[in-house]
Amino acid sequence: MNAKLPPPDPFESLGMAPPDDYRLEAPVAYYVAGPPTPVAKHVSNVILTVRPGALIVVAPGATGAERQD
Repeated sequence: MNAKLPPPDPFESLGMAPPDDYRLEAPVAYYVAGPPTPVAKHVSNVILTVRPGALIVVAPGATGAERQD
């Protein structure tokens, strides 16, 4: 699979880091809908590897069982 991330949003503030006292110590993902599913966590990790920073994930949370179709 040769999937690539889309180019950065033209309105994204690349190169405009916050002051030193606001820097993140490590990339982080915030899961708005609760604990992530294994797939959501994997995708988040891949995105943060390519583009480190803060990632806000708005995806369905884990329900305790994954649907098998």
